[in-house]
Amino acid sequence: MNNETIAFNSYGGFSKDGKEYNIYNIDTPAPWCNILANERFGTLISNYGTVYSYYKNSSEYKLTNWCNDFANFIPGETFTGIFDEGYNVTYGFGYVNISQEDDGIEKYMSIFVPLNDDLKIHKLKILNKGDFKKTIDIEYSLDMVLGVAKEMTDSFILCRKENSRLEFKNPYSQYFSNIISYLKVNSLESNINVEYDEAKYKVKIEITLKPNEEINFAILFGSTTKYENIDKVINKYNNIESINSEQEATLDYWKKKVVKNFDTGDKYIDIMANGWLLYQTIASRLFSRTGFYQAGGAFGFRDQLQDSMALIRSWPEFTRKQILKHASKQFQKGDVLHWWHEHNNAGIKTYFSDDYLWLAYVTAEYVNLTNDASILNEKVPFLQDVDMGDKREIYDVFHESDDIGTVYEHCIRAIKYGLSRKGRNNLLEIGDGDWNDSFSSIRGESVWLTFFMMDILEKFAKISELMLDEVDKMHFYSERHMLKHAIFNVAFDGNYFARAFYENGEPLGTKDSKDCKIDLISQAWAAIALKNYPDCKEEIKSALNYAEKYLVDRDNKIVKLLYPPFDNPENNPGYIKEYIPGVRENGGQYTHGAIWLAKAYFELKEKDKAMDILKLLMPIYHSDNKKIADIYKVEPYVIAADVYSNIDHLGRGGWTWYTGSAAWMYKVIEDNFDQN
Repeated sequence: MNNETIAFNSYGGFSKDGKEYNIYNIDTPAPWCNILANERFGTLISNYGTVYSYYKNSSEYKLTNWCNDFANFIPGETFTGIFDEGYNVTYGFGYVNISQEDDGIEKYMSIFVPLNDDLKIHKLKILNKGDFKKTIDIEYSLDMVLGVAKEMTDSFILCRKENSRLEFKNPYSQYFSNIISYLKVNSLESNINVEYDEAKYKVKIEITLKPNEEINFAILFGSTTKYENIDKVINKYNNIESINSEQEATLDYWKKKVVKNFDTGDKYIDIMANGWLLYQTIASRLFSRTGFYQAGGAFGFRDQLQDSMALIRSWPEFTRKQILKHASKQFQKGDVLHWWHEHNNAGIKTYFSDDYLWLAYVTAEYVNLTNDASILNEKVPFLQDVDMGDKREIYDVFHESDDIGTVYEHCIRAIKYGLSRKGRNNLLEIGDGDWNDSFSSIRGESVWLTFFMMDILEKFAKISELMLDEVDKMHFYSERHMLKHAIFNVAFDGNYFARAFYENGEPLGTKDSKDCKIDLISQAWAAIALKNYPDCKEEIKSALNYAEKYLVDRDNKIVKLLYPPFDNPENNPGYIKEYIPGVRENGGQYTHGAIWLAKAYFELKEKDKAMDILKLLMPIYHSDNKKIADIYKVEPYVIAADVYSNIDHLGRGGWTWYTGSAAWMYKVIEDNFDQN
């Protein structure tokens, strides 16, 4: 540690430039992780050891065993002789560095995943600083899975020693039987002895060093679908110069992709905005789709679409590709798959009511910010409609139809399908959940969704004008006006806006509600959707004032999703009531939604209030000294999906890395600040 460490909390802190996080005391309150990945291969590493690696799909084809029990954490990959005790860890964009010294032996390991080759490289340097010749033993053990879970695949794993390496295969995998994984130690030195143990899936490395002698070598762990690629990759990385060159290219790639130069006036916000937010978004959400708390693997229709908005200005080609990908998962009627797996095109069809609308929202944002209207004319097939019958969801392989439409037509179909689903109050139906999946049993109408639709209608009326579609343009403006009238007819209680209406007609999220008297995202999106109506200024002001009063806890730096939490509710809102009060959606901070309050203030030109909210949400403010870091527990350098307001766990961070909060945080900052 040096005196230039930023936000030091006794466990670690940021480098002076904010681009690295250094952990000096590995006994952190929870595992602090980093994700290294390209678009096919990745690994999740914590300060307690390597969590796991995967190929093709981080859920369906785990190479090694994923363990997310930090009370009894068992690494999927284990080192002895290095990365086992007395070490320091440095996390950066695209790399993890481990340094360790014992008995005069200096050990250094740098881990990275190349951009175009599907493996991870452990680059090791061992130096004997002592006065005597010494022998160092290092072992690397793999708890192999080659599938979803070890319990399902353990008896099917084949391992053989071939050409001075270990090779692994699961020939019984339904979709990944052609994949070969391999483990190889690359070294041209004569003072290193390598022994592969095919029964225990590990490699033993014995190194003999004279005084002041240094050795450099690499451990390669990768996968491929073509056997001949193994030798090709191993030969490519057969010397330290080629490995250094590839590492430099990898780190330069990530630097160009994520490092920005915002000056928001707040040091901690700048650290997050100038690298960590985009790295979390790309590495975790878009490339690997995994984290310590969830090995997801799938594409979520709303999830990765929203994430891609963070890249519109800096990597518009990726956002464009994402829009086209998601458009291809839309049914002829206008609804979409809630999520799907790429390797087998299997997904889930549901009654969620907001998924399909994100296609229109993100497309409008993309066109507005890039001026690339050509995407609107790109042709993409629809999926064949499937009758749900009496089922609430269907998991299946869905097929393309002969119906092909432009992206513009896909968006129009999504909007019109949403407008066709109205309830007794002429608000949009909530289905089996809107943005809040846990509102799974309300089955009535969603006030938030209606506000969201209003914002989309305004955005897309302008797109229709661009497309010379006067009919839909006027239709969207008309529908927007009618939705506004419907909201004020039933959903404003005199102080703020309701969240929803149950199927029996009773309101949720009003002053008369027993639970959830107020919900954050209805108030935030009221401001976003109604800001251009001069006659709504007082209602917006009142709604946000009440949100501040009941939902913003400055003492504990929490912005609650709703208040009070559900606790034996009279009506059944859904599985949200299964959460402990003050945890996750049930009255904790759900950061994704909390960011929308900052967005609302920015759109109202109330910058100071917006910045105040952003500061409350920034993880560094929850962890820049030991006392609060021990309460918050999770990583200081990535956004947490949730923070608990429950009195027994007040201020504790929950799910990190794999959350759309990072992308939204970055987008809100980028939308409102210029880079130097």
